[in-house]
Amino acid sequence: MDELQRQKLKDLTDKVDILSKQQEKLAFDITQIRQELKILSTPTTVDEPSITVAEKTPEIKPIPVEEKKTLPPVTPPPVANKPAMPPPIPTRGGFKPRRSPDDRNAVEEFIGTNILNKIGIAAVVIGLGIGAKYAIDLELINEVTRIILGYVAGGVLIALAMRLKPNPKYLAFSAVLLSGGMATLYFMTFAAYAFYDLIPQAMAFVLMVVFTGFTVFAALQYDMKVIAIIGLVGAYAVPFMLSDGSGRVHILFSYMTIINIGILILSFKKAWKVLYYIAFGLTWLIYMAWFAGDYDPEKHIVTGLLFSTLFFATFYTTFLAYKLVRKESLNIPDVILLAFNTFLYYGFGYAAIDMAENGELYLGLFTVFNALLHFVACLVIHKRQEGPRETFYLLAGMVLVFLTLAVPVQFEGSWVTLIWALEAALMFWIGRTKNLPIYEKISYGLVVLTFVGLLYDWQMYYMHYEFDGEQSSLRPFFNISVLSSLLVVASWGAILYIKDTHPTSDTAKNKLLTAFNWIVPIFMGFVLFCTFYQEIDAFWSLRYHDTAIKPASEYDISTYNDDYLYFNTLSSILYAALFMISLWLLNRKWFHNKYVDNAVLAFNMLIIVSFLTGGVNALYELRSSYLYPSDQDPFIHGAGNIVIRYISLVIILPLLWINYSITNDPSMDARLKNVMKVFSIFVVLIILSSEMISLLDHASIENSDRLALSLLWSVYAFALIAYGLKKDIKLIRIVAIVIFGITIIKLFLYDDLSAVGNTVVLIILGVLLLVASFIYNKLKKTKNEA
Repeated sequence: MDELQRQKLKDLTDKVDILSKQQEKLAFDITQIRQELKILSTPTTVDEPSITVAEKTPEIKPIPVEEKKTLPPVTPPPVANKPAMPPPIPTRGGFKPRRSPDDRNAVEEFIGTNILNKIGIAAVVIGLGIGAKYAIDLELINEVTRIILGYVAGGVLIALAMRLKPNPKYLAFSAVLLSGGMATLYFMTFAAYAFYDLIPQAMAFVLMVVFTGFTVFAALQYDMKVIAIIGLVGAYAVPFMLSDGSGRVHILFSYMTIINIGILILSFKKAWKVLYYIAFGLTWLIYMAWFAGDYDPEKHIVTGLLFSTLFFATFYTTFLAYKLVRKESLNIPDVILLAFNTFLYYGFGYAAIDMAENGELYLGLFTVFNALLHFVACLVIHKRQEGPRETFYLLAGMVLVFLTLAVPVQFEGSWVTLIWALEAALMFWIGRTKNLPIYEKISYGLVVLTFVGLLYDWQMYYMHYEFDGEQSSLRPFFNISVLSSLLVVASWGAILYIKDTHPTSDTAKNKLLTAFNWIVPIFMGFVLFCTFYQEIDAFWSLRYHDTAIKPASEYDISTYNDDYLYFNTLSSILYAALFMISLWLLNRKWFHNKYVDNAVLAFNMLIIVSFLTGGVNALYELRSSYLYPSDQDPFIHGAGNIVIRYISLVIILPLLWINYSITNDPSMDARLKNVMKVFSIFVVLIILSSEMISLLDHASIENSDRLALSLLWSVYAFALIAYGLKKDIKLIRIVAIVIFGITIIKLFLYDDLSAVGNTVVLIILGVLLLVASFIYNKLKKTKNEA
């Protein structure tokens, strides 16, 4: 046994001794605690002195069992009126208390008092319907008798409900019976009018209104909103069940206005907000259906505007009453409902005015009118100093939005995106400066809506831009699309400014806010880039279409100057490069964000690849059209076809330097640096090759892509090897050897030179390879000597 094993054995023995002592101490403690428990649980006489824990602590021996038996038992005094507790029910995890009879019967009671009566009344109504249908099919009773029996059945249910109502135990059951009775009366009245023509329309209408009023009255007496809901649904169903197709929509809307006022008063009085929500939804759905299907600008302009204003005012007043009288705090459902009420009214009013003759002249005035409505509400809240301030800020925001919107609405129609952008900035300002998080969260959704709306505006505008027959009438860069895009970006910039000047401590906890901090800058960059990118494309597209030469025959096609298409391609690539250069400079100057640098690096590589594919091809086509114009070409090709090449190089080459600066950061991954080096080497090689071909074309030298290109690649590879050896960069030397290999393959498989050409190229290539090998050996020898 070696020394290591003996030491390990000694350590294990010591651990066993320590654990044994701990076990003995634990057993001693357990014995002592058991002894104290027996002392405390043993009954003693009143005169016997009590034994304290302190007195028994030194005692180690447990009390013998015989001693416990000799102690006289003391019977505890009986506790009066104390119910015996049932034994606990054993479970896997221990014991749980036995449920009381009240708990055991709770589910049964709920089913018996709530579920069964509703099933029962439904069964009664269905049974009455089946029985009536059976009697009708067999013609056992005539039409009048059927209606009378239906009314009698409904009356019996209502009478029975009234009979049971005074007893609190049957209140819910009575309410169910009442609801079933009222439903029966509604149906019988409708059947008497629509199926059998037993009563006129006016009488049926009056009866149903009476039934609705009684239902609302009963809801107040029972203090149950379910009855009021039944009455509300019935009230809105009345005009449709009794409609004769006359198209008298003003009567329908007048009736709805009266019903809304009554229902909303009930909703406010009893705090039954569900009635408010149902009335809101039904009212605007009915108005929407009428506007979409039957609205006639010549007949209904006054009716449409009048009743939409009444509906808006009714629900707006109810909203303010809840906030000012009941002093409710503002929540998300309230904001959503107010927004829907506001923009449904504005949308329908805008559409109605726009469809009227010369209506576009009054759209701005209508927008100002909406701002005035919210301004009046702000004055009301401002005078009530105890009113909720968040509601004041919300309505003040609406005033600013509509006032700002009035000018673009009066002149242009792309107003939806602008209103969302302005609202987003306003809601964020209120939420952040007034410490109201609900407004800030609303602004997040509005930012996304603005972005989606802007994409839609671009699609509609540039579709017209490209395919309209009067392209020359459009103004690139000075149009509503650019203006609206810049305003949207300005609103998002304001949000970022507010975020920085009013920081919050919840950023780390709020994942939504963290995502928002990324989304807004990304949206801004995307919109700024695409705004001018699309304008550049539209500018060259217009120039291209304007060069059209109509054919002599209708069977031929028009002739266009294709140079404008190539200028379009190059301009788009160069604009993208300038955008990335500007973004990198801004990040270096102010932001100092590594994620921005990473994005610039990725997009720079994408732009360079685009230039090496589409851009270089466009330069070739422009050079060809300038140097070798066709005899049938009717267009003049200027020196710009050549100048654009050097402008492109001046803009593209800095991207390589920017990428080098970004990847040269010590925190960058070494593999990414190597990828960037290889990428830059081949980019420079391709650009040099393109330039050589261009210069040789200017000199009218044919097959410039053969002999000269092979020589260029060989010299370039040799220079790389020399540089790689001097700086001791293995990666560059390997890339140079690869280029040498590609050159050799090209020489034998593609060049197809003459004997003289092959001789010259091979000799030069061989000399370069020999020199490179010599340099390799020399440096290797120098290193060995060192």
